[in-house]
Amino acid sequence: MDSVCIEVEPNRNAEAYRNYQPAALPAQVEKYLDVMEICEDGYMLLGCSNLTGRFWTGSLWYFLDPDSAPDVEKCLTGIECETGITDGKFLEDNNKVIIGEDSGVVQVLGLSESPGEHTFHFESLSSVCEHDDSVLSVSVFSDGKRAVTGGLDMNIKVWSVESLTSECTYRPAHLHQVSSVCTHPQDGSSVFASCSLDGMALIWDTRNAKPARVALNDGSQGLTSVAWHMSQSDLLAVGSNSGDIIMIDVRQLKEPLGLSCCFIRPIHRLRFAHHWPELLAVCADDSRLKVLDCTASSPTVIYEDDRHDDFVRGLAWHPRSESLFSCGWDKQVLAHKFALSRNKMEVNGIIEKDVDQEQN
Repeated sequence: MDSVCIEVEPNRNAEAYRNYQPAALPAQVEKYLDVMEICEDGYMLLGCSNLTGRFWTGSLWYFLDPDSAPDVEKCLTGIECETGITDGKFLEDNNKVIIGEDSGVVQVLGLSESPGEHTFHFESLSSVCEHDDSVLSVSVFSDGKRAVTGGLDMNIKVWSVESLTSECTYRPAHLHQVSSVCTHPQDGSSVFASCSLDGMALIWDTRNAKPARVALNDGSQGLTSVAWHMSQSDLLAVGSNSGDIIMIDVRQLKEPLGLSCCFIRPIHRLRFAHHWPELLAVCADDSRLKVLDCTASSPTVIYEDDRHDDFVRGLAWHPRSESLFSCGWDKQVLAHKFALSRNKMEVNGIIEKDVDQEQN
């Protein structure tokens, strides 16, 4: 009788997997760049996935200079992950990051220096697998002590960053996959927003017995991305799978403030700028990215770039140079220069508009 070999999925919460350390720096940055973050010091975190190989692995990279990415020879360090990286954020200490993976793993990694060698490497500080499917979105509260994740399993989990234990689990949080979560930029550790392909955007407050309230309920289309305005804490931007950007005032939830038909494909990521809060960077399932001016109730496109050769996946504003960086599935990291003054806005050296005249 022939024997049958059955491959058993390992227990990813076991100590051997939680303390797993790859042997060396990955050989290359994978083609499919999905995640980009820039911390206050200007360092870049770059996450990528192997979507065409035999194994769908991923890798995470740390660059001191964003202009050096994605050159593996110029990175500070990198680490290979067992599955693709879907999202990641810097923690309060810029030497620590939290990432979500395709396998449902949430992991905190720390940057440490090898004694005597003057080289740096990532080490896994803690890792858990409590989502039942891929983690799709990660966001860190402003106090740096808690994080929130949303996944393909329709669940939302709030984590203690220090111990990486789930303090709150909302199961199910939506009726479809949780496509995006975003913490409030000014509230310390309690308020965040989420959206889903079920057409609903919710505002959560973990302090309340009934934590969720509806910010938007659109049964005609799924919602794919959500972002808080950096200075107007009551303003929320929501992207849809039909390519629309919907502006919401959370104090007046009866109807949206405005609507912008930005793309004809699903919105993937929204990013408000820190230095110029009215600027909203947008990418979709498209090779273009756009920057919108949200001064008026209906956002208007002021900048568009089509240099990418495949889908744009990651967006990040540089806190010092005031540039916008983008990455995509074409293995390109591109910089978009913005020179801002009181009355004029210049993009890549071209004056786009008079801001005061637009407001008047």
